[in-house]
Amino acid sequence: MSAKRSYQETAPTVARRENDFPGNDEGFIRSYFNRGDDSANRPPTIDEQRRQLPAFKHRMQLLYAIEKHSVVIVVGEPGSGKSTQLPQYLYEAGWSANGKTIGCTQPRRIAAAMLAQRVSQEMGVELGTTVGYSVRFSDAFSPEATRIKYLTDGTLIRECLSDPLLSAYSVIMVDEAQDRSIATDMLLALLKKILRKRKNDLRVVISSASLDAERFRTYFASDAIATAEALGSATILSISGRVFPVDTHYLALPCENYLAASVEAVMNIHSNEPAGDILVFLPGKDDIARALADTHELALTDGRLGSMMLVALSAGLSQEEQRQVFDPTPAGKRKVVFSTNVAETSVTIEGIVYVVDCGFVKQRMLDPATGIDRLVTQPISKSSAVQRAGRAGRTQPGKVYRLYTSEAFKSGLFLRHDVPEVCRLPLAPMVLTLMALGVSNLVRFDYFQPPPPELLSHALEHLASLGAIEPQRAVLTPEFGIHLAELPLDPQLGACLLNAAQKLHCLREALAAVAMLAIGNDPFVVPGDQRTEAELDKREFMVQEGDVLTFVNALVAYQETPAKLRSQWCRLHFLSSRTLEQADRVSRQLEGYLIRMGYSRERCRQSCGQDFSRLQKCLASGLFANAARLEADGSYRLFRGGPALWIHPSSVLFPETARPKFVVFAEAMETTKLYMRGITAIDLSWLTEVAPHYYTAE
Repeated sequence: MSAKRSYQETAPTVARRENDFPGNDEGFIRSYFNRGDDSANRPPTIDEQRRQLPAFKHRMQLLYAIEKHSVVIVVGEPGSGKSTQLPQYLYEAGWSANGKTIGCTQPRRIAAAMLAQRVSQEMGVELGTTVGYSVRFSDAFSPEATRIKYLTDGTLIRECLSDPLLSAYSVIMVDEAQDRSIATDMLLALLKKILRKRKNDLRVVISSASLDAERFRTYFASDAIATAEALGSATILSISGRVFPVDTHYLALPCENYLAASVEAVMNIHSNEPAGDILVFLPGKDDIARALADTHELALTDGRLGSMMLVALSAGLSQEEQRQVFDPTPAGKRKVVFSTNVAETSVTIEGIVYVVDCGFVKQRMLDPATGIDRLVTQPISKSSAVQRAGRAGRTQPGKVYRLYTSEAFKSGLFLRHDVPEVCRLPLAPMVLTLMALGVSNLVRFDYFQPPPPELLSHALEHLASLGAIEPQRAVLTPEFGIHLAELPLDPQLGACLLNAAQKLHCLREALAAVAMLAIGNDPFVVPGDQRTEAELDKREFMVQEGDVLTFVNALVAYQETPAKLRSQWCRLHFLSSRTLEQADRVSRQLEGYLIRMGYSRERCRQSCGQDFSRLQKCLASGLFANAARLEADGSYRLFRGGPALWIHPSSVLFPETARPKFVVFAEAMETTKLYMRGITAIDLSWLTEVAPHYYTAE
């Protein structure tokens, strides 16, 4: 290990606020501190914990504001209890009477599921009854019984397709609105339209830990004719957070490798700091895997592995893997959580005292000139840095170690806020949904933030090439476009499924391929001490047609294995049973969508057998915009030009002898090079066949 890094300590990032005692209620404070000896030595009950949250002292203010105003903007710091308590206050106040539901949206699936679990515990009910959740490919709720429902922004938008006025809801809370995902911005615009029809019986609450509250208020107050009544329809409330001091430490000198610096910081904290769990923020899943392996090796070498519990947290994990992160830390151990930015907001991991912030995040960005949607590692924003620091000090004073200098943080390298997704991501999913909801004039639609014209134009061109919209009329095509909007998938993957069902008759394999691409996880496991055996076993599934067909072979073999033997079978073949179980579940759910659309179960089971070209053509029919040809130097380039693309080292096509002349890929990831992932070999002639509007015969 390199020499211990030098940190500079600054003033606490967050200080304990005055009057932050439970509820700020004199009678409650007196009873709380004058309890008998037995209660003084026991942990506080759930009810006592709820009363200690800052939201409790604002309970009546919040309920009064929601009663009197159509839109209430709640600004609450991390730990204030807004995400868990406000839905319960509304339930207790009767907003779920007459069978109505209180909806609370989250930008991330993990947050929605974990918050629902927490609130169900606080209310003493079984998850999926009074309290439930609904996210893509997973849910636990009852339409008849659930009164508090946590869901992602995108899931609620999809509900608009069958219930445009969201008539099942009395209150909709848009939580963590500062994340500014495309779905969040789109949901705000739809809610503004819905409020015009339901101004008397629907309430909208917008909450965040850091929010430009006045901008949200102005947006909902504005209309074709601004009036005093409109300005009074939205109000702003602030909740002070209950947090302990968090000391911030910066590096004295810049580090060359944030991954090595993160591992080093973890080992130093474990050696020199008092008890308390550690949360490490890293850009992506690959970084997390390497950091876990490096930390495990170092701790094993110096004998400290027994006192550490190493876990990972990212969006693609199964619910079982997510639960490990939130389980209590065993006595005598220190939990170390390596996480992507999913842990920045809403998700609270009890016991975190130390935060290691590498200062980077992976974000998707679309270059409309080339059509490349790439995953780029870049510096976080200052608001994200504050959010990350807020994860420490939730239960006791904490520390955050920032792996960058204070001078760099103050410079222009770190933007004040993240760039909203609507300004940097492909807009085809948003455009498809808006058109399915009947929005015909996309240019004049009342967006929360209008998207750049070049991104909107790119989305329309791409949807037309997929066959989802009629170019001349800008409406959804009668069957293909409407069904594509109903699928909970990116339009590219949805097109693969529909083409497999309608033209190519290989739906069984297409369901497996799309499920694997949707979850985004490699099913193959390569243990460090059994690398040779794992690589040899992987060859049983590998095919020269590429990564996706290799994944399909693994998933189909898993599905054909008896359920009781699957875990043992996966261990024997160095496969992740959790990844394949998740993919199998997604595949079955997608099959259910297709059956409800009118495709028979027999068609869903149609197989291409050994004719892999049908599945390859199916993938090309959705991913044609990501088609590239081999160059003399071993790189690839899109047919429409652009930067050099390289096969990722983990690909089955990485060896030079295996590289095909033409490929399509699922995503591009930028590190030292711009790498392609999820690659499939194709025939050049297929492109003009599956996408005649996009490619012309050469």
